[in-house]
Amino acid sequence: MTEIELEKFISNAISSAPVGKKVEVRFSGVAVPIEIKMKFAGGWVINYILIPGMPLEFIKGEAGYLNEVGIALLPNDGLK
Repeated sequence: MTEIELEKFISNAISSAPVGKKVEVRFSGVAVPIEIKMKFAGGWVINYILIPGMPLEFIKGEAGYLNEVGIALLPNDGLK
């Protein structure tokens, strides 16, 4: 998956979930670390770095507070 495809995937998971429901997004087939940046109303920014196989978990809140979701696939050089 590309970064744009992953952003759409997460956006769809967020929009389809009811408020108050725990959402778990698994990135099957992505074998690199993934950086997720969520920008909220009021200037709050939360960054996650997920290792391969780790899901993104969150509880959906009311509409209007999450402004943007960004995805970056990070390089993975393995152990050195």
